[in-house]
Amino acid sequence: RVMVNRIWQHQFGRGIVRSTSDFGKLGELPTHPELLDFLAATFIEKGWSIKEMNRFIMTSKAYQMSSSANAAGLEKDPTNNLFWRFDMRRLTAEEFRDSLLAVNGSLNPKQFGPSIYTKMPKEVLATASRPDQAWGKSSEAEQDRRSVYIHIKRSLREPLLASLDQAATDTPCPVRFATTVPTQSLITLNSEMMQDEAIVFAKRLKQEAGDDLSDQIRLGLQLVTMREPSDKEVESNVAFVKDMMKTHGLDAESALKLFCLVAYNLNEFVYLD
Repeated sequence: RVMVNRIWQHQFGRGIVRSTSDFGKLGELPTHPELLDFLAATFIEKGWSIKEMNRFIMTSKAYQMSSSANAAGLEKDPTNNLFWRFDMRRLTAEEFRDSLLAVNGSLNPKQFGPSIYTKMPKEVLATASRPDQAWGKSSEAEQDRRSVYIHIKRSLREPLLASLDQAATDTPCPVRFATTVPTQSLITLNSEMMQDEAIVFAKRLKQEAGDDLSDQIRLGLQLVTMREPSDKEVESNVAFVKDMMKTHGLDAESALKLFCLVAYNLNEFVYLD
């Protein structure tokens, strides 16, 4: 029951028992006790396979429901205790970084091996007692591996992941709580890492869409939103890029990079709907 509750939590954002690490008297009661029993029995039948349970849950109607609300549901169950819709959620810190790399085509799918060290800002390294020895150095290819492989150091954390509510490194963290604070937008717009990834994204658009700006914008929106963008969306973003060149004097490459940066910060990219 504890294990399937955790699997459910990672898929839905919260467990059938909200107090994930406390099934005792001080914990919360399950909202669907029969479902919890059914999942526990299914887990055993499937040979205790977490992969099979993930597949089983993710192919269910409950998981595939829309996050759209309706007046009747909100009136009866505003906190969605009964899972009558899917709760919209922001991508976790690791999901967000991995998605950046996947969209611009630089994600390294290599598996296993020792931890990697991303490019750490000098300002962050300066907070360490020995800045020159505080953080390792990995090759560029290794730095583009999935976030699960990033070295974890309690006193020196990857800024992007830390700002997007990565699990605390010095205390147990059964449930992550997503915050919405100004520093998150600042880092996803202005950080050196985001600027670098936007440059890589812009290069991909030029290589795959050719020199036509409309085609570049259309491909960029397709990659970020995973759908076909409307003509109006393409036109407004083309106008944005042209305005950056005309009004602010940017060259075509810099203006396209700004579009990529904006695309990375779209709600449709940052939130799982």
